[in-house]
Amino acid sequence: MERRPNSAFAGAGALLDRGIRDQLRLSWRLFRDERVSALKFGLPAFLALYVVSPIDPIPDFFLGLGQVDDLGVVIAGIILIARIMPRLAPADVVNEHLRDMGLGRAAAKPHARTEDVIDARFNVRG
Repeated sequence: MERRPNSAFAGAGALLDRGIRDQLRLSWRLFRDERVSALKFGLPAFLALYVVSPIDPIPDFFLGLGQVDDLGVVIAGIILIARIMPRLAPADVVNEHLRDMGLGRAAAKPHARTEDVIDARFNVRG
């Protein structure tokens, strides 16, 4: 039976789960890769604008509470970025990074034989 820590920060351990850490590492690698779409800059830019913006649901002059809502939005944004980033990248780029991280399967050797090519004709009726 697994013991769970009984403290105020016990739920924070989920953020440090290995799967989430690997997803964040993959997202960081994809963010730095120039082969990924330029849309990758949109959500981090939006998060930065939200944090520095004076317009806030809970104004920052309410000490403590105003900063907690910003922190919540930033954490949610980082998790969202980690989920969206692999979808912005081509599948072969994602697989390459996963292999480099030791998380993906080894690439199959490509077939170099020309006998494997099948030439066919198709008719499409509309």
